[in-house]
Amino acid sequence: MIAVLVELRDLAIFTAVARTKSVTKAAEQLGYVQSNITARIQHLERTLGTPLFHRRPRGVSLTSSGETLLHYAQRILALCSEAERALQDTQTPSGQLRIAAMETTTATRLPGILARYHEAYPNVELVLKTGSTNELINAVLHDDIEAAFVAGPVQHPQLETVAVIEEQLVLIGRDGRLELAPTDNATIVAFREGCSYRKRLEQYLDHVGITSRQVIELGTLDGILGCVAVGMGISMVPQSVVEQSRYVVDVSYLPDEYGRVPTVLIRRKDAFLSAALAKFIEAVQCM
Repeated sequence: MIAVLVELRDLAIFTAVARTKSVTKAAEQLGYVQSNITARIQHLERTLGTPLFHRRPRGVSLTSSGETLLHYAQRILALCSEAERALQDTQTPSGQLRIAAMETTTATRLPGILARYHEAYPNVELVLKTGSTNELINAVLHDDIEAAFVAGPVQHPQLETVAVIEEQLVLIGRDGRLELAPTDNATIVAFREGCSYRKRLEQYLDHVGITSRQVIELGTLDGILGCVAVGMGISMVPQSVVEQSRYVVDVSYLPDEYGRVPTVLIRRKDAFLSAALAKFIEAVQCM
């Protein structure tokens, strides 16, 4: 009955409001007037017989019913988008390819492969985003992107992985900050929670007995390298990042347990494999 009564347009509106937590912002993103968004949400609530949002002066939040619907709405919309791509797909790669990578991989490994791929398949529109390993795994699972380069190993029943390269991670610092002792108070310069390299650095500090630490969170790789270069703290990055960086930092090599990490390409096992993504995976395997 719900499949008959609920329109895809209403599900798209609902997910936009849920994502932005604002009727006004959802209207701006979708190009609708605010009153239309409000009316469609009210219609959806009447159709389903349950409130989907808590209304507050500064926005909205999902009710328990809204949380349940959001889970299914995202799946339904993703399947519709996938069906459209499947019907339009040909053996010649074309259309949009949505991929993602950790910022370190984007900076050091992707430029060459993206340039070669674009030259070979100019009809493919490449859309690239960056994020932490945890963020990118969730984005693939929710069909926000088709594939992502993340730090491995990744073991998830819904994902398949393609081994890409094994990175050598190094500890970087300046002004003697790499001379670590258990009594030290370490300052970590890193990405936000969810970054696999930050997690490895914290595990290494645990291993050497440094429990007193503070974290400076930054949003860009260039910012992290710059702060380390002026002696603000230490970080852990792939050796390839240091080799290509304009910043001067001191380097310390780590035991393989902490210093060797694979980079893998992940995709959903049950997702449609477009010609564009298939050719991209082939190109990645030649890295």
